[in-house]
Amino acid sequence: MPTETIPTAISKPFEVAGYSWQIACKPYRTIWRGNFYVSLELTYGGYWQTNPVKFKFTLLDRAGEPVPELSRRSSETCVFGSNSRRTHGFHDFISWKDLKDSGCLNGDRFAVRCDVTVIKDWAETSNAGDVSGAAPASGGVPPSDLHEHLGSLLEKKMGTDVTIDLAGGGEEEIRSYEVHGGMLAARSPVLAAELHAAAEKKVPGGGVRRRVVVRDMEPKVFEAMLRFIYTDALPEKIEGEGEEAVSMARGLLEAAHRYKLDRLKLMCEAMLCDRIGVDNVAGNLAVAEKHGCCALKDACLEFMASPGNLKAVMETEGYQKTKANCQAAIVEFAMRQGNLFTDH
Repeated sequence: MPTETIPTAISKPFEVAGYSWQIACKPYRTIWRGNFYVSLELTYGGYWQTNPVKFKFTLLDRAGEPVPELSRRSSETCVFGSNSRRTHGFHDFISWKDLKDSGCLNGDRFAVRCDVTVIKDWAETSNAGDVSGAAPASGGVPPSDLHEHLGSLLEKKMGTDVTIDLAGGGEEEIRSYEVHGGMLAARSPVLAAELHAAAEKKVPGGGVRRRVVVRDMEPKVFEAMLRFIYTDALPEKIEGEGEEAVSMARGLLEAAHRYKLDRLKLMCEAMLCDRIGVDNVAGNLAVAEKHGCCALKDACLEFMASPGNLKAVMETEGYQKTKANCQAAIVEFAMRQGNLFTDH
């Protein structure tokens, strides 16, 4: 079943609790595992961070009635916007086979309902503890704001004991950043080792300071990685669309691989999987091969397997530049397709 059979659509904006929302429906390709899925995502259209949110998608039958057994509820309370993600949902909401067998298809259309619950008065609600995953306490438990405090600590440079010199990355000037060694060591084993090896220099007042050099990384990528280390959140610019977001995601993925920030690497990999197109798939495939990103590699090969995509990809400048860096993946794809084209 070709992926274009699965619809790609986004709903008109609708408002719940003063926030603007949309529902995105996309194909989710798992061709090597023998299945296609319908992906459903709830997307927030504002900028400022929302209150805690819970949501549920439910498939409707042809009469417009909900089918309870074909519903998915968010397992955790989510926060959208600002330093948090703008989109939450289910890549594998329902397989295309199960959708066809459900009786909910009306020709090539189906309907889904999204129930959105915004917890505005969490301090007064009995289930406020769900926000943090802890049992509710007297007076309610607010959502964690630890990331905000740690982000503020980075911005204010209070109690810093390490200087990081950023060299290279397309700039001749060396940029310096004042950071907290304990935070970096706790988050990255690579940075922990580099800090351990760094020489200590006494500073006025009886303290000591260490200096670490980071080479060959763009300042915007390093700064985004540094903010993730402190806040566990991605920058807004990587949440958008277009080649700027793809470039930022690639750079951050490489930085995450280099410093063993596994969660950041997986987040960037997911971002790239959702943004694959004719012009960037070859570059994404090369990144996946270089850094061992199996999900991204599969997604790229699946995209190339779609009718018409392969020829278009091979004609792009990006493919010509990067094919030497992903020969193994291309040969693997060719063998699966029964079409050896690596010499084209």
